[in-house]
Amino acid sequence: MKKRSMIALLLTAFLLAGMMFGCADGPADAGSLGETEGEEELKAMIGTYPIADEQNPLTLKIWSTMGDVIANDIKDFNDILAFQEMEERTGIHIEWEHAVSGQDTEAFNLMLATRDLPDLIRNNIGSAGKEAIKYVQDDVIIDLSPYMEYAPNFKGILDENADLYRQLADDNGGVYFFPSLNMDVRTRVYRGFMIREDWCDDVGMEIPSNTDELYEVLKAWQDQDVNGNGKKDEVFSGCGSNDFLVYNLLWCFGSHYGFQLKDGEVTHGLLTEEFKEGMAYIAKLYEEGLIDPDFLTNDTTKWESKFISEEAGVAYGIASRIDKFNKNVADSNFVPIAKLNGPEGRTGYTYDNTITNIYKTQQTVCITTANENVEKSMMWMDYVYSPEGEILFNLGVEGISYEIGEDGKPHYTEALTNDPQGRPQNQMQLLYAPGGSQWPVNVTMDALYCQKTDIELNAFETYSSNIPETSEILPPFTLTEEEMSSITSKLTDVNTYVDEALGSLAIGKISIEEIDTVVIPRLESLGIGDVLDVYQIAYERYMSKA
Repeated sequence: MKKRSMIALLLTAFLLAGMMFGCADGPADAGSLGETEGEEELKAMIGTYPIADEQNPLTLKIWSTMGDVIANDIKDFNDILAFQEMEERTGIHIEWEHAVSGQDTEAFNLMLATRDLPDLIRNNIGSAGKEAIKYVQDDVIIDLSPYMEYAPNFKGILDENADLYRQLADDNGGVYFFPSLNMDVRTRVYRGFMIREDWCDDVGMEIPSNTDELYEVLKAWQDQDVNGNGKKDEVFSGCGSNDFLVYNLLWCFGSHYGFQLKDGEVTHGLLTEEFKEGMAYIAKLYEEGLIDPDFLTNDTTKWESKFISEEAGVAYGIASRIDKFNKNVADSNFVPIAKLNGPEGRTGYTYDNTITNIYKTQQTVCITTANENVEKSMMWMDYVYSPEGEILFNLGVEGISYEIGEDGKPHYTEALTNDPQGRPQNQMQLLYAPGGSQWPVNVTMDALYCQKTDIELNAFETYSSNIPETSEILPPFTLTEEEMSSITSKLTDVNTYVDEALGSLAIGKISIEEIDTVVIPRLESLGIGDVLDVYQIAYERYMSKA
């Protein structure tokens, strides 16, 4: 922890006289000072605002990236309503430094190289615990945990949510950044299987609830030529390597195409018995022409085109695509599948870690070692997590950016929905309430009610009310440098082969019977056992965090 130069001078000057003076501006080391008058005054401020005024002004310097969406609309974040109101409520003025759009990385690295540090940094330093700790070790940012009493709102959230604490804290209990949170599960469950309900209606069938029913629906679509083009081309579609994978069908069987948990042990999906059954199902769909023949080479644009051209009618999708397809395909009715179980109705699983990861890695704020007002900086950031701050950064100010409608829910005003310059709502929203996109905040459903369409909201609600089993999702543990260096090359080789094997199994190039004789032996020869050993140790270390 850094030592303030004033403290050092006072200690040097008065040590021989037997005198020890505190620093009124706050402690340099949270555990090294007694209950000095300055510390008592700071503690008395906890939870009260403002924390600065004309008699006791305070300016904090913050370095922050700025997204392209608003770069042409503002000079700095002080032009954003939420930060203007934040200054009014806290009394603290912010002096912003923004990197030129597209040059964020270069500007950030230059700042570190010159050691010209601001008081706080908003960047993706918190993208992973192993990255954040390096900045602490390099004396760039501080560990926030010794100062947590100065952020009672944030601390309260951590204290009440063990999973969040495990995700944020390193193995020694250090917390290095303020994150953007999704505490309400409804705000993070926005992906799942989707289907054309109108096509199901056309063939007289219900929306499938398990893989057996999905197979029958696909067969009926093709047999009855539901798209009316004279071809048997109504399919389940997917992409080669992104969120919309055909391989997500494995989840219905309790298996995965990556690392997972099984009875408390770390394993890989391809090593499980459930994988054979799930992959046999996918191979069967492909062999019978029920899966998009181009799924291995589709990018997102090509994948979307399959739905727009009415060749595909079901996939693992996302709320925004359900809305988009309904708007772009005449007379269609794409809907979320509440839950897709395995054969004979066996409980379906999900390995989508957006469901269990509570914080976002892209919007994090750190306090630097150059900051001489750590305690007040903690208080300032903590306001964002207060009930009032949560409203401010999610919605803005009532009467200006939002109003409460007759339905009792917030709605954006015309300032956001009908900009005279024609700027879209999502762009205008950032000028009033940038939380979740440009700044950390606990994202609320109230914000989504303003930002999403009714179709998207229905998907959020449907998916979050019918979450598949999540117990086998691997948590976001981190590895030590030694652990990482011991398995990096092996992990690369394993992942490369897994991608190859999945495609070969799906299209029949490798038979299901060869999983035991070809695929698993190959994974073992590439060192998957060593990777699993390291992962198991890291997992147990992660779970032991109090």
